[in-house]
Amino acid sequence: MERDFRVSNDENRKARDAALRLLGLCDRSRRELKERLLRKGYSEAAAEGVAAEMESLGYIDDRRYAERFASDAVNRRNAGPQMIVSALQKKGVNRDIIDDVLCKVSNDYSQADTARRALDMRLRKGSVPRDRDEIRRLSDYLRRRGFAYDIIRDVLKGIEQDDYIG
Repeated sequence: MERDFRVSNDENRKARDAALRLLGLCDRSRRELKERLLRKGYSEAAAEGVAAEMESLGYIDDRRYAERFASDAVNRRNAGPQMIVSALQKKGVNRDIIDDVLCKVSNDYSQADTARRALDMRLRKGSVPRDRDEIRRLSDYLRRRGFAYDIIRDVLKGIEQDDYIG
C-alpha cells in the first residue's frame, strides 16, 4: 500500500495563511515557524513547504532574525553571549550564523558595559554589596545572564574597589 505524501491545496493555503499571521505578530526563525505550524495540526510536508516558501520570499531569514534577537537581548535584557547562544540554538538557528552574529554584536557592544548595566538593574541606585555572600550572589546572577567569568571578575572587582558608579 502506497502512502500519498502530497499536500492538498487547501491544507497548503491554510498553512500559508497561518504562517503569515504568525509572522505578522513577530519575527521567527525557520524552525520556530515550522514547529508552530506543526503544533497547529498541519502536516510535516505542509509545514516544511510553507517554511521554505516564506524563506524564499524573504519573510523569514535566520540571519536577520538572529541579528535582531541578539541586539535586542543586549539592549533590553542585558544578556551575555552564552545566554544569546543558548536562546538562538533553542530557536533552531544554525551555529555558523550564531557565531557570525555574536562576532558582530561583540564589536558593537562591550560585554563589560552590558554586565555593568545588568548590575545597575539588580542593585539599588548607589548601593554597594556589603559582604562576600552578596558579591557571590551578584556573580551568580551575571553568570546566569550569560557572561564569562573573566568579565564577571573584572566588573565585580570594580565594585569591591568602590570605584563602581551605578
